[in-house]
Parts: sequence; structure tokens; C-alpha cells
Amino acid sequence: MVIGLRLGLPAEEDDLFEKLEQARILSSPMKTSLRNMRGFRNILVHEYGDVDDPMVYELLHSRIRDFEDFEREILGALNTVSR
Repeated sequence: MVIGLRLGLPAEEDDLFEKLEQARILSSPMKTSLRNMRGFRNILVHEYGDVDDPMVYELLHSRIRDFEDFEREILGALNTVSR
């Protein structure tokens, strides 16, 4: 989406979220949520520390709406762009 909308190439991963927020594709709260998700994903995937399975389970249940919110924002942006 960043390249297709000609928002410029992100220099780092965080730049991607900034560019999407500046283009009003992502809200500021969603940008923050995605950054946090990416950080948590890195911990899980790369085993940077001990992973607390019950905590991961609780996060998945308590933050599942983040995925629904992300879907809503992206679909809204796509609908706007396709008009």
C-alpha cells in the first residue's frame, strides 16, 4: 500500500507506520498498537526473553479487537482509494 500510493520508501520499519499515519490510512492509536504488536512479535519469534504462555494467551484474548480495528481501518482506506 505504501508503494502503491507513492508514499515513499520507508527507511526503517517504523517509517512504514509513520507514512501510513501521515496519509491518514492508519489512525495514531492504530500506529501505536501496530508498533507494539511488532515488538511483541519479535520477542515471540526471536525468543529474546522467557515467554510467559499465560500472559500471551491473555493478551490474545484481551487485544483481539486490535485486529478487527486494523481490518476496519485498512478496508476504509482501500474503499477511499478505489473511488
